[in-house]
Amino acid sequence: MLALAGSARLAIADRALPTDAAAWHHRIQQAASSVSYQGTVVVHAAGGVSSARVMRLQDGRQRLERSESLDGEPRLQWRLNQLATTVWPQSKRAQTESLRDAVAEFPALPAAADAAGLANYEMTVTGRERVAGRDADVLWFKPRDKWRFAQRLWVDQATGLLLRIDTVGPQAEVLESAAFSDVQVGWRAPTEPLIKAMKRLDGYRVVHAESVRTTATAEGWQLSHAVAGFELISCSKRPLDPGGDAGSRLQVIQAVFSDGLAHVSVFIEPYDVHRHQASLSTTVGATHTMNSRRGDWWLTVVGEVPATTIQAMEAIWERRA
Repeated sequence: MLALAGSARLAIADRALPTDAAAWHHRIQQAASSVSYQGTVVVHAAGGVSSARVMRLQDGRQRLERSESLDGEPRLQWRLNQLATTVWPQSKRAQTESLRDAVAEFPALPAAADAAGLANYEMTVTGRERVAGRDADVLWFKPRDKWRFAQRLWVDQATGLLLRIDTVGPQAEVLESAAFSDVQVGWRAPTEPLIKAMKRLDGYRVVHAESVRTTATAEGWQLSHAVAGFELISCSKRPLDPGGDAGSRLQVIQAVFSDGLAHVSVFIEPYDVHRHQASLSTTVGATHTMNSRRGDWWLTVVGEVPATTIQAMEAIWERRA
């Protein structure tokens, strides 16, 4: 009887799980925007390891996030609703920015314009495992074409919070992995002392990088065609040198494409012979980057996708006459 009861509870739990990729994507995004937590995130890529202490507080009125890098130069990143502040304590520098169309970072997934992009993956629930001491459903997203990598996701059973994500290459090799090594879900703390700490910038050189929404057309560009499964989800511009002379600031355009799991960013800025060298392509883990000159402009395309996708994304940009 006990075994039968356990089987019944398991069946009920299984029936309660999301049934398709779009539903899982929605569950993960809802958790990323509503669950409070603190923990340590570890990223493995190209044989290197980096880590950060992260926290998120959501009290119904406002959203507060903090990330402290644990490797390399000390750096603190704060986010209060749409205001982001990055602090470098050693050099006494700080930068503030109003984030209107921020690129998602773990444990969020890239935004999806609709469910069409996710249709380029075949999704299966492959089992249940433990991550950072929590029970997780394991999802496998297998690409249906050459334009994207496979993704394996570990999703917290209780809350839907993304606990780990692996980007997997064509030979089943893990190209990059981001995961909580420890996490406290449902963490609570008073927000006011944290907000005061975020705003405590006495003695720092503070610059503001104002980002404004725009369109490719408004900036004199057009897209010749779409790259399968990737939709343009945002386009914005901001100063290249936020701390420079306001009268001579150059602007960089950032366009972000997404299929719901992977994203590609395209940066367009005026070509400068002193700053921009020969065109090149680089790979670090799952991330491919391509630089190229287009007349008076310099394009940088970067994303956790195959190199062929980066090349295709670079080729679709055309300067309007």
